[in-house]
Amino acid sequence: MCNPQPGRKLDTIARIYHAKEILHSRLEQPPALLDLARQVGVSDRTLRRGFREVFGTTVVGYLTQQRMKQAELLLRERTCTVAEVANQFGYAHLGHFAAGFKRQFGMTPSECLAGRQGTQ
Repeated sequence: MCNPQPGRKLDTIARIYHAKEILHSRLEQPPALLDLARQVGVSDRTLRRGFREVFGTTVVGYLTQQRMKQAELLLRERTCTVAEVANQFGYAHLGHFAAGFKRQFGMTPSECLAGRQGTQ
């Protein structure tokens, strides 16, 4: 019978946290899932499962949440247009950006730009 190596689970969890750090540092141009998994030394399946177990969301879900938080900060600074912010975070279609933003904050990006407070 094969026994798992001691610390293997903790090592995997550390790799999942490292993946999160990489994503957070590269929100505007994140690595592809397979590349991210290779960078942290796990399989893409382990990364996907581990991310959900550790953070309660998918890799893409986390990335979207963080991008929207950054987008909200930029809109509140009022130095960029909605289109510029959407483009900066990789949204080629303004409607997709607006829908995701409203889903997360309960207001449109234009309302945020105008200074309205969201539901979060």
